[in-house]
Amino acid sequence: MEDSIRPGFFTADMVKRVKISMGISALDNLLGGGAEAGLTHLFYGDRCLHDDFLRCAVYEQMPKDRGGTGAPVIIIDSANMIKIERLTDISYELELDPDEVMDRIYISRAFNSSQTYDLIMNELEGFFRRLSARVLMVTGLPNLYIEEGLKGEGLQQMSHMASHIMTFTLRRDLFTFISAPASKKNSNTPAGGRSLASNCQVHVQVEESRSYIRYTLTKHPQFPVRRASRALAKDCGGILPLSYFLSGDEEERES
Repeated sequence: MEDSIRPGFFTADMVKRVKISMGISALDNLLGGGAEAGLTHLFYGDRCLHDDFLRCAVYEQMPKDRGGTGAPVIIIDSANMIKIERLTDISYELELDPDEVMDRIYISRAFNSSQTYDLIMNELEGFFRRLSARVLMVTGLPNLYIEEGLKGEGLQQMSHMASHIMTFTLRRDLFTFISAPASKKNSNTPAGGRSLASNCQVHVQVEESRSYIRYTLTKHPQFPVRRASRALAKDCGGILPLSYFLSGDEEERES
């Protein structure tokens, strides 16, 4: 009994790490089994990464024994990335009821930088007080600031938000995902200033080509820089008219 309550020293390999699947095997492998609770994960690069966020939001409705959380997901969307039809398609693909999935994904849309700041700094606590959510997604955190012209005050607000999200994630032991475009000065780094990057413990760069999406783990407290990729679904070649198939049948019958 005395040994069980005595404070002691724990090495990194003794720390219990709680992880969830993101619903994408390439990402799960890259992150050593999935996203980790208490860490803020920053995804930056091509806009295709938002489709991964949509898939993850749906996948988290899976029960824990299948890699999800079975809990609601809260999304603060400054990137205008929500596509209801895509959420529906993914739900059917995962054999989930789309209506039930929609009821458990809570979305707050920001239309200007002031709304982004207010939602994160003033409303975030209330969202999680009312809902037993385990996943927080903040899509396009710097997007509206960049569109409006990122200046001194905007950079300061970005710093406040990034620090608040990191602290909030640690305190509530959440699975947090932030998205940002790549920097225009250096495509290998995220836009939004140094504060955003420094307050996210995990960085994943996302690049899309014609045939695949490549993920590069550029920062992680446990793993080195490494890469993974997944193939894109091939185009079926368009829709052919019914006459195309009927003509073949007619030729067969004539022969």
